[in-house]
Amino acid sequence: MHIGRGDSCEIKLTDPISSRFHAVLYFEDGHWQLRDTGSRNGTLVNGQKTDHAMLLNGSGFIVGSSEMQLVEATAEEANDPNSQTLILDRPISSPLDLDSGLSSLDALRDNAFVGRLLDMYQLSINLLQSDQVDEVIQLAIELLHGRTDADVVGFSVDSGDGRLTPQKFVPQETMPTMKIGQRLARRVLRDGEAIWFSVSGTSENLNKDWSDAIWIPLTSGGTVVGVLHLYHRNNQFSSNDFELAAAAGRLLGAAIRRAQERGNLKAAQRRSAARHADSGEIVGDSAPIRRLKEKIARVGRANGSVLIRGESGVGKELVAHAIHQASPRRDRPMLAVNCAAISRDLVESQLFGHKKGSFTGADSDHTGWFQQAHTGTLFLDEVGELTLEAQAKLLRILEGHPFLPVGGTQQVFVDVRVIAATNRDLAEFVREKRFREDLFYRLSVFELLVPPLRDREDDLDRLIDHFFEHFRIEHHRPQLQISAAARERMHRYAWPGNVRQLRNVIDSAVVMADGPEILPSDLGLHDAGLDQIDTLRVDHWERRLITLALDRTGGNVPEAAELLGFSRATAYRKLAEYVIQR
Repeated sequence: MHIGRGDSCEIKLTDPISSRFHAVLYFEDGHWQLRDTGSRNGTLVNGQKTDHAMLLNGSGFIVGSSEMQLVEATAEEANDPNSQTLILDRPISSPLDLDSGLSSLDALRDNAFVGRLLDMYQLSINLLQSDQVDEVIQLAIELLHGRTDADVVGFSVDSGDGRLTPQKFVPQETMPTMKIGQRLARRVLRDGEAIWFSVSGTSENLNKDWSDAIWIPLTSGGTVVGVLHLYHRNNQFSSNDFELAAAAGRLLGAAIRRAQERGNLKAAQRRSAARHADSGEIVGDSAPIRRLKEKIARVGRANGSVLIRGESGVGKELVAHAIHQASPRRDRPMLAVNCAAISRDLVESQLFGHKKGSFTGADSDHTGWFQQAHTGTLFLDEVGELTLEAQAKLLRILEGHPFLPVGGTQQVFVDVRVIAATNRDLAEFVREKRFREDLFYRLSVFELLVPPLRDREDDLDRLIDHFFEHFRIEHHRPQLQISAAARERMHRYAWPGNVRQLRNVIDSAVVMADGPEILPSDLGLHDAGLDQIDTLRVDHWERRLITLALDRTGGNVPEAAELLGFSRATAYRKLAEYVIQR
């Protein structure tokens, strides 16, 4: 096979550095051979210039500026009737470095405009992969330092009074000696102008060490947040240097804003989690929680809708987050919506969006929760509170159909996994015609029951310690302890508000305790306890007794039935009736 620019070459190149008939590739004596045919710029095999070489599997060779590699097919691939020709491959997982291994770009860099495009492409990819402001700035400074041959490249921030404060410079040792003129600084900061100027011996803006300077304002959201500086000691910059620096400044300003916004979101998330003592994980290792975690792992890998049931305060949203994190969608958004908190008149608008003017008060378009959660997960808490009209639209989405925003004319397709939660009996709602039966079955492809705190006796001490350690640090009482009497009182309490109530009780006790220990009187539980019957419903107590019997027998139904005085058939019927997980 001939390699070159000629039309008759089997491997035809468009590379201007290669010859019309540059080399020939042929198979002889059981090996592939490569022979240069008197080309103008020669042929390299594994980095060495050669006229003839035997190629082994993986050998790389360069014809002109075109890089190639011999990859021999395996026996399985050789027998495959569907063959493909690999043109070029290159790893893309690491930050892009256009100077590494891409020798064919050297010729392109000779063209100043194309060179700037390549530099901006490199900078754009690397900035997109970075979330830290300091790292973003460092990337831009290093690129400009290398491309413009500047003696010094740096970054300064606006100190708030029109003055610039140096932050980062390359080389680093030049930073303490930098003197930045304030008159030009105010012009750059106020007007947002990029300035290229030469420095005279009597300049008031810079000291006499510099001969040429470029200042580029970095704008973020219409505000100048800093300035890029480039300096020469003896030489002068070119117009290409100025254009490159200006283009880098535009990219850097946008990248700084993106990194700051992302950092602010992460900080807000950490503050919110700290305020609510949310570790992001389900705390506990009791038998009911272990079973729940095992089911979360399995359900997370599946694709169907999930219905989470449980009393108020048991942590249904935490379970929803755990399912999302265990799913292939973990890197996509998860949005949580409390359906009970949305006005019934606005449910459809909030979930599915609306168009401007579609109803009174719709002053602009609104993107609904489903569109915002596209490719991710949408958690619908208290799903039983949805109107029947909203339930009908939700059913269509779950069946894979598009929907129309309120007042819209164009249908919207979304790819969203729905996780719903309720503390109500949806089956009873179905019987009362308050909830669609078809939606009920569609939502409950996978159903998880979160156990109440009273069924997690083995987890109580761990939860108490978890919340106590958090709140005594947050409220600056590191020496505070929990008395044995207070801990015993918490063990005797029924916790009708479940984990949420426990968290709030400990939060309050840490603040209200007068002495070095939390006493029973600090807990605010008053007369509530197991001796107080919180409900007289027979089904409630029957369900609790069945669950307790299953826990004691390790989920063995016949043994649990014997403890309860039930027949085995009655026990299985009750399990199905109360949807009790074994």
